[in-house]
Amino acid sequence: MPKFILAQLGNKEAAKRLTDAGVLLPCCGVPPILHYFDPLDCYGIECGENGHIHNTGFCDSEYEARLAWNTRAPILSKSEKEMLEGIE
Repeated sequence: MPKFILAQLGNKEAAKRLTDAGVLLPCCGVPPILHYFDPLDCYGIECGENGHIHNTGFCDSEYEARLAWNTRAPILSKSEKEMLEGIE
């Protein structure tokens, strides 16, 4: 299974390898956006499609922000949530 998919499924080691390579996992089918907040001297990443809906908190470094993004909990669709509820 490709590292990209493993990371999206929650594999922390795969997510760290992608982070080390400078790769950000896509969200909502589009590339995320890395921001540097100059007055606060911190970084954050947000979904390129939905902006503030799926984002990281403020991070001290670009690497920390990338790692937080790549290891965040996956966003489930309504049908995926219903399927998981049916398993319980």
